[in-house]
Amino acid sequence: MLKEQMGFDGPVVSDWDGVDEVQGCSKDKCAQAINAGIDMVMVPTQWKGFLQNTVNEVKAGTIPQERIDDAVTRILRLKYRAHMFEKGRPSSRPLANKRELVGAPAHREVARQAVRESLVLLKNKGGLLPLKRQSKVLVAGSGADNLSKQTGGWTITWQGTENTNADFPGATSVLAGITSAVREGGGTVTYAVDGQFSQKPDVAVVVFGEEPYAEGAGNVKSLDYLSPDDADLQLLKKLRGAGIPVVSVFFAGRPLWINPELNASDAFVVAWLPGSEGAGIADVIFRNTAGEVNHDFKGKLSFSWPKLSTQLGLNRNDGVYEPLFAYGFGLTYNQQDQLGELPVE
Repeated sequence: MLKEQMGFDGPVVSDWDGVDEVQGCSKDKCAQAINAGIDMVMVPTQWKGFLQNTVNEVKAGTIPQERIDDAVTRILRLKYRAHMFEKGRPSSRPLANKRELVGAPAHREVARQAVRESLVLLKNKGGLLPLKRQSKVLVAGSGADNLSKQTGGWTITWQGTENTNADFPGATSVLAGITSAVREGGGTVTYAVDGQFSQKPDVAVVVFGEEPYAEGAGNVKSLDYLSPDDADLQLLKKLRGAGIPVVSVFFAGRPLWINPELNASDAFVVAWLPGSEGAGIADVIFRNTAGEVNHDFKGKLSFSWPKLSTQLGLNRNDGVYEPLFAYGFGLTYNQQDQLGELPVE
């Protein structure tokens, strides 16, 4: 259907060891997949055996030579369209082997800008944000100094759960970004994951969110955001109960039901997975040293945010459309927060 009826003339690629899921196949052999139209087979560990077995199957007539010719043609066609042969070998290109460009300041600045412009402000009760840099700031939460959470899955490792801060040389956590901004303005920063403090702060910035995940491990049956032992929500409630204004910075790669966390926060920022440049968050939630808005919020929701944990299908063109935050929502500092107390059941 893809190639003949729809006229697709590019290559079809299998998934990672996907042929191993085909009945009668293994990681080093699968004539059925090639005969069915797979042009490039992703076999990460048994590729030598797969090559030899494929050659043997072509010689035996199990795989027609015409099928191999078609696959090779499609792969070469794509490479020609990408001008790969005109560019020469990768090692011969102008920027080859210039490792000093990896993490270069100019590139990090672009990434930091992307963080600033992707943040979405869901709540800002009483205009709490932007914060003064001269403040006494408590930074808390499991994500504040956690580059693994900040970058998410498919980063260095498959699920992203094995990474530590040391795996991200030159990167800036949210804590580091806040510390730099506040100290520049003459304020002070106290950091405690569990929110403990000896001197009452002017404000608490609590950074939390999903643990890193990729395919499989990230599957959920409910949109309800649940931290282990409900620790994040309890931390927010504890700080609010102490009379401390709370700014929540939330890491997530998808819309989640967070009504309890929204209720327990005075301001709520969805930071998605900001990557290596956590300082971009401080750029927006803090004023500049002159007390003016440093950077306003520009981010808008690219999908509808659920009102209920059961709203697994929620799209703006649905016949019945009842999101908590509609597609395209995102407050700026010129808008007043209209969010009241939300139902939590």
